[in-house]
Amino acid sequence: MVSERYPKLRQTSPDGRLILREGLILCFFMRRPHEELSAAVTRALDLYLDAVGHEKLGWYVDMGGGLDPGEYKGWAGDIRPLDGGRWAKVRDELSSRESCILRLAEHENQVGGFHFEYHGRPREDLDLPGFVSAVSLWLPTEYLEQQGPDRVKALAVALAQEFPLTSGYASLAFNSLLESKPVMQFIREQCWRYPGLDVHHLDTTAMDLGERVRGAYWLNFYGQPLLNQLGGVAGLRARLTLPEVSIEEAGAQKVLVSLGKWPEAGDVEQKREMKPYRVLARVLEPYLYEEPDSQETARRWQRRFLD
Repeated sequence: MVSERYPKLRQTSPDGRLILREGLILCFFMRRPHEELSAAVTRALDLYLDAVGHEKLGWYVDMGGGLDPGEYKGWAGDIRPLDGGRWAKVRDELSSRESCILRLAEHENQVGGFHFEYHGRPREDLDLPGFVSAVSLWLPTEYLEQQGPDRVKALAVALAQEFPLTSGYASLAFNSLLESKPVMQFIREQCWRYPGLDVHHLDTTAMDLGERVRGAYWLNFYGQPLLNQLGGVAGLRARLTLPEVSIEEAGAQKVLVSLGKWPEAGDVEQKREMKPYRVLARVLEPYLYEEPDSQETARRWQRRFLD
C-alpha cells in the first residue's frame, strides 16, 4: 500500500496496461565520455541491483531492434527477456570503448517501478557544450515507504560517489514509458498540483544540459565546476540556512544538499509551500537549465519554484 504521504498517480492504456505511475528517479550527469565511465556505471548498476533485487530488472530494450514504435507495446525499440546470455550482452555493452545506450526495464509491456537507463557519450560528442553522459534509475514509492528515506538516501550517495558528476538529483517523478499524447496530457494536468514531481526527458537533457542544473529537488548533488560556481560548501551553507536543509560532502569535490528527511510532492491544494525548494532554486537560478525550444508552459514549469 502507498501511504497518504504521496499521491497515487497512475494511468492505463485502453487495453489496461499501466503506462504512467508516480515513483522516484535518481539522475546523474557527467561531462565525461563513456570510455571513462564504463567501470563506474557497471558498479552503479550492481549497487542498484543489490539494493532492489536482481529480479526487478527483467527486460532488455534493444535500441537497434528495428521496430517501428507503433508496432511495439510500449518501448521505442525491441524488448527481450534478461536471461543469462543477455546479461552478458549488457556487460559487454558497458565495457565497450566508444559509446553505450542502455535501457533495462521491470516489465515487458507496461511501466514498472524499477528501471535503469544510461546514455554514454563518445568522446567527440563532448566537443559540443551541451552534451553529457547520463544515468537514471527508478524506484517505486512503495520502496521508499517500506525501506525508508534514509536507505534511499544512502543508495543515492553510494551511486553519486561512483561518478565524476557535474550534477545529480533524487526526486519524486512522473515515470512513464513513452511521451504519448495521453501521457503528456495527464502530466500537464497534474504537474501544477504536484510541483515536487519531476517531469524528466533523459535523452533530451543529455544532449543539452552541459554544466547547468535541472532544478531544486529532494536530494541534490553538485560536482565540479558547478560546485565552485555555487561558492563551494561554505558558500552553500551561508545561503541555505533553513533548518530543513542539510549540506554534507559526498566524496571528493562533491556535495549533497538535502531538502528534508522525505521528498515532498507539494500538493498546492493543501497549500504546501515547499519553502526549502524555493530557496535553493534562487541559489541555482543563474545556472538553471531550460529545455531547448521549450514553450511558455514548459518554461513556466521549469521555473515553478521561482516565479
